[in-house]
Amino acid sequence: MKLSGILLFAAFLFCAFLCAGEEREIGFGAEWPLKGTLTVPDGGNGPFPLVVLVHGSGPQDRDETLGPNRPFRDIARDLERAGVATLRYDKRTRAHGARVAKLNDYSLDEEVIDDAVLAVEFAAKQERIDPGRIFVLGHSLGGMLLPRIAAATAIPAGYIFMAAPSRPMKTVLEEQFRYLIGLRGTPAADFEIAAGLGEMKRSVPAGYWREFSEYVPLDDAKLVGRPMLFLQGGRDYQVTEEDFSGWKQALGGSPSASFRFYGNLNHLMQKGIGKAKPQEYFVPAPVDSRVTGDIALFVSAAAARRERAEP
Repeated sequence: MKLSGILLFAAFLFCAFLCAGEEREIGFGAEWPLKGTLTVPDGGNGPFPLVVLVHGSGPQDRDETLGPNRPFRDIARDLERAGVATLRYDKRTRAHGARVAKLNDYSLDEEVIDDAVLAVEFAAKQERIDPGRIFVLGHSLGGMLLPRIAAATAIPAGYIFMAAPSRPMKTVLEEQFRYLIGLRGTPAADFEIAAGLGEMKRSVPAGYWREFSEYVPLDDAKLVGRPMLFLQGGRDYQVTEEDFSGWKQALGGSPSASFRFYGNLNHLMQKGIGKAKPQEYFVPAPVDSRVTGDIALFVSAAAARRERAEP
């Protein structure tokens, strides 16, 4: 490791204890303007590495708020203390929900990918941010779509897949319904699962549902060509260990892919005990510090690897 890489890692450890960051409101996008928060460490002038946070499905706000929990805010504040900036933003379906609802059809590009690319491009132009050390973290659906984001922009230095499905969403959702219905104590019947999927299908345009439910990201992930970190909770019933295994089988032989499994964490990367239930999302709990620590280390290592590769 070059001296600068060693110093970068030391700075991460130093900032984890001493740095207090700056948060400011930002905006980007012309046709679909979005607001967000840029969090920058206050440990000098930088330039700092930055992670763009990309949401899961649904009309999410910039913090991925669910009940009293704000996992993206937790991640942003932990990373800031580790010397890493973040950009998080309100999703298009949140900021422009009424306008989106009037569309006859829309795609995953319009829901997720286009705005993630704009966020990356915006971040690369900000003062105190190193455009060569921008990373993208995708949670759930956002993680599943990271290979397509990577195909749309050459800027990011690496990608973080947090609780990301590796199988078609139709399969993932079928398992979710089976699990949730089974919590009542009796197995779910096939017609109950079909009814749940049918209700979801009817709530969105046909073209969107076809793309959303059938896309498999594994082949696209093999083309990313950047360091990738996969994070999975063992108590996650929404995206399960089977998805994590799918990523490992497809990419485990690649030196650019690394994997972290946390046996007692759920879909929001919160600690828990026993069988996971939806009600726990409404109990205040932070994102586990092991997760944000591993993200910070990944950013540091990927930046050092890129530096070594430069002439």
